[in-house]
Amino acid sequence: MNRCITFLSVSALVCFTFLNVSAQLIGSTANVQTPLQDIRKGSIVQYSIPAGSAGEQYSWEITGGTPTPAASSGSGSAADPYIINFSADLTSITVQWNTDASTITGITGRIRVQKKTGGCVSLIQSLDLNAWSNPTAAISDADYEMCSGDATPGIVTVQFTGSPNFDLKYTVKDLDGTIGAEQTITSVTGASTTIPLPSNLINTSTTSDQTYEITITQMNDAFQGDGLIADGTFKITVHAAINTGAIVASPASLQHR
Repeated sequence: MNRCITFLSVSALVCFTFLNVSAQLIGSTANVQTPLQDIRKGSIVQYSIPAGSAGEQYSWEITGGTPTPAASSGSGSAADPYIINFSADLTSITVQWNTDASTITGITGRIRVQKKTGGCVSLIQSLDLNAWSNPTAAISDADYEMCSGDATPGIVTVQFTGSPNFDLKYTVKDLDGTIGAEQTITSVTGASTTIPLPSNLINTSTTSDQTYEITITQMNDAFQGDGLIADGTFKITVHAAINTGAIVASPASLQHR
């Protein structure tokens, strides 16, 4: 940031450019930890450092989340991070990280801490992070009804949230009720993928409807653990072929000899 200082001994206004450092943390040199931390958006995480001698003071700086204990100043943005002033024995805090509307894009954050003892301060300890949406998969298409032999919609669309890349497993139940082997789609980099459908479906029953079903059985994003299948079933109802029946005449036709 720029600060301007007027000296009485000169008529000119002299401006100095200072390093953009915290108003509370001292200095600008930091130990930056690697790798950065990946978390879920909105999660509450505890952060702590090794305890030193009783009475030593610690100050914390948080960008992208809300700390407990409450900050002394700041708004939590990159330009105006939350600051917890130097406090005795404050070796641990918790942070609830922000959320946003992005489904597959992370938001960044940072937590920094500095120790003061005997009039001296440590380097700033810094940890950067990315926050990701929870992993989910949902079929976006509504169930479908059709007449026997008609064309199908062609594909089914699955929407994702979380951190790319995404993997998906699903099964297909054919019109005769047979469930096929589990199928897999891997390394999806975008927010959606598609599952192909047969070009048409023929109901082999003459009396009742038959159904063709796709069921998502598992999804994963870039991190360990299965995601939530929010809406995992798509069903096509194929109506039985309509048989009009023979035409009956009354009186009946003449009979040949």
